[in-house]
Amino acid sequence: MIPSPLPVTIRPYMRGDLARLHEIDRICFSPTIAYSLAELRFYLSGRKAIGRVAELSGLIAGFAVGRTEDNGLAHVITLDVLPDARRQGVGKALMEDLHAEFRRRGAGYVILEVSVDNFGAKRFYLGLGYRFAGLLPGYYNGETDACLMIRPAAGPPPEGIDR
Repeated sequence: MIPSPLPVTIRPYMRGDLARLHEIDRICFSPTIAYSLAELRFYLSGRKAIGRVAELSGLIAGFAVGRTEDNGLAHVITLDVLPDARRQGVGKALMEDLHAEFRRRGAGYVILEVSVDNFGAKRFYLGLGYRFAGLLPGYYNGETDACLMIRPAAGPPPEGIDR
């Protein structure tokens, strides 16, 4: 019998989480891409910021940061899941919670950027209904390109229907 995955608990970000989230970001991304503590603090602050934390067995397993813009657009800033917690529904639960908050705040579309060479993340976002919207040359420190991805905040259209 295959054990079922641990239940994922999603909660709002709290200021006391910042140091741990910074550690996780440095585990998930190379030093050239990971956010500094000041950058992460900036993205988690302000009235338009949305921070969500995922816990497995009471321990932080990942987090997501997003923000809404005045033009009805929402932006996923980062999604970080510890390597040992991947493929356990953590990323999906974080994104579903973030999308729900984007909808609650009136966003029409959600965008995000992902490195062109992060094949697993691109596959994950495609599975969530994102589509490629363009290439951002040198997006990561002028060296690595990113794919701009977009989806309706309400979710992907039903199969066979284009919006």
